[in-house]
Amino acid sequence: MRTRLICAWFCLSAASVFAEPFYDLSFDAASKKAAHTGKIVLVDFYATWCGPCRLLDKRTWTDAAVIKMLEQETVALRIDAEKQTDLATRYHIDAYPSVLLIKPNGTELGRLVGYRDPETFLADFNAALKGTFPPVHVAPLGTNDPMVRMGQGHMLAQKGKDAEALQEYLWCFDHGNEVSSSFDLVRTSILLGYIKDLGLRYPAAKKAMESERDERQAKLLSGSADQHTVYEIIQLNSALDQREKNLAVFDQLPSGSADREYVLPLLIDQLLGAKRYADILGGKDGKSAFAELVDGYNYMVDTLNPKNPQRGMYEKSYRNYTVMAGAHFFEALAGLKRNGEAKELAQQILKFDSSRATRIILAEAAERADNAELAQYVKQRGIVRNPMSDHAQ
Repeated sequence: MRTRLICAWFCLSAASVFAEPFYDLSFDAASKKAAHTGKIVLVDFYATWCGPCRLLDKRTWTDAAVIKMLEQETVALRIDAEKQTDLATRYHIDAYPSVLLIKPNGTELGRLVGYRDPETFLADFNAALKGTFPPVHVAPLGTNDPMVRMGQGHMLAQKGKDAEALQEYLWCFDHGNEVSSSFDLVRTSILLGYIKDLGLRYPAAKKAMESERDERQAKLLSGSADQHTVYEIIQLNSALDQREKNLAVFDQLPSGSADREYVLPLLIDQLLGAKRYADILGGKDGKSAFAELVDGYNYMVDTLNPKNPQRGMYEKSYRNYTVMAGAHFFEALAGLKRNGEAKELAQQILKFDSSRATRIILAEAAERADNAELAQYVKQRGIVRNPMSDHAQ
């Protein structure tokens, strides 16, 4: 159970769980601070659904050398481009992530588009700061480094060499893991995003993704697919904008199997939307399921270094995930009109986190399930104060 929780937290969460070295300032305030301190403004324009953005969060913005450089040279901001649309429009943001280097007077010095590992980011940042374009990373003849070959494919795509770009992308998708197991997260996020973008103008790219999906689908039908294969089918369907096919994948997995339980968090929103409440519970009672979530939360928190300055933000992220996952079980019980069990689960969730935000989440879940009694129950529920909750009111 703990392994599945860790996967869900780190693979599915779109929330950022770090603070330093980014400031909580408006763009204008950051520009004034940069002018006063002799620095530049760095803006990471991101979108919550963007896989490469999350990878940048996890690997690059947490790197000690990157943090040190940003603190010394910049007033750094993270901006959701889909919320602060005026600023995104002003700087012509049309890809994520886009990291802009901006003078205090608003003049753009340079931009870095797409994911970069810490070492590459530092090199490209310094080049952009000097007023030169980031260095072009040319793949040596015969290289099998998937990150390098993916970069080569991206550059080929930008030059309109679509067939050559697709060839590089497909090699990375089919063989990248053979060279580097750490490439897998990039492969099912950034790489699929690149292939999807290419497919918008080059139909062969979309057909290639469909072929990759169908190949894995055949394994699933024959009973020879493992969890990773199922995960790839789901990611490919999402990249193909065919997410509705994912429920068919779910239905082909044996009821109560480890594979089905593994896939469940990935498809929870679709299952809720389809009102497939019994599938969400999977034969479990809500209280036991939530107790497992709390055990996972406690395990994760216990692994955090007490001296880590970001501990509080990680803990908050884990807590939010636990509440949301519990609310999914509550919504399923509400939809099945198992109100007695749902009320007991609501009490359990509110004991874990008694914040107003949690009550709102539960009330909205009941309303989506068309259960007015439970919605009213949550709204009127007295708060059980939990000393472990940072949000108790």
